[in-house]
Amino acid sequence: MRHGFLIIAHNNWEQLKQLIKLLDDEDHDMYIHIDKKSRDAALSDFEGIGEKSRVYLYQEYKVYWGGYSQVETELFLFEKAHRTGYDYYHLISGGDLPLKSNREIHDFFERNRGRQLIEFDESKLKEDPEIRRRTRLYHFLQNYRRAFRQRWLNGVFTFLERILLGIQIVIRMDRVKDLDWTIKYGSNWVSITDELVESLLKHRSKIKKIFSYTNCGDELFIQTVAYNCGFRDSVYTLPDGRTSNMRLIDWERGKKGNPYTFRREDEELLEKSEALFARKFSESVDREIIGKLCEKLLAGKTDG
Repeated sequence: MRHGFLIIAHNNWEQLKQLIKLLDDEDHDMYIHIDKKSRDAALSDFEGIGEKSRVYLYQEYKVYWGGYSQVETELFLFEKAHRTGYDYYHLISGGDLPLKSNREIHDFFERNRGRQLIEFDESKLKEDPEIRRRTRLYHFLQNYRRAFRQRWLNGVFTFLERILLGIQIVIRMDRVKDLDWTIKYGSNWVSITDELVESLLKHRSKIKKIFSYTNCGDELFIQTVAYNCGFRDSVYTLPDGRTSNMRLIDWERGKKGNPYTFRREDEELLEKSEALFARKFSESVDREIIGKLCEKLLAGKTDG
């Protein structure tokens, strides 16, 4: 079984190199997009780092949090990888690390061949009106709300965006009222089959029409296509019936919509997790936990 890893990164380059080394395997290829805004990154620094894997490096897009550029970047990587073709495509961030060895990851997907590892968060979709407004209203200024180093300037665009959204709420704007797809929501980090990737690329123009002015559309478009295009019965579920992408992400300890960054004191939690990957980690926050995980997994590769 062949695996393509699609990695979106914007900082922590030594940590990214460790991630590449951990995933390096004769059955893996890696497609890495580095944010075009990241001026301290040199693609040449990563050339030749994969001993067994083919590693492809790109720097095509300036990626803005919450903007359609995130969707564009993901589709760009899916398209590049699909030209080769893989049994599974794993979308991860440069802040992720695997919690299992490559052999354990392979065994999991052999046992669950054909399953789509996608999280559908139905309860939050129903309870949070902000999520429902993401596609219903036009978010014209989404790329400018965190684009500047000056916080006051970001604040100006955030204020203007809220005014525009308020006007649309008053006039009862609903730009997807006639849409023949049901919008779904969940984590944007997924592991999906070649068939689903082909469907995403087939519907690329429709995805752009729906999500180009959608806030955080990266948390909607894969779930929406999977649900509406014949893949809802192949989604992986846990024994309790919940859908899962097999990523360990701690939102409860996170701040302002960002996931918690794991630290040394979380080592036991990480070791006991059934998840295949965890996010997020940061070498600027805690190098020690990254070193511990890498040491353990790299030792397993040597033993294997």
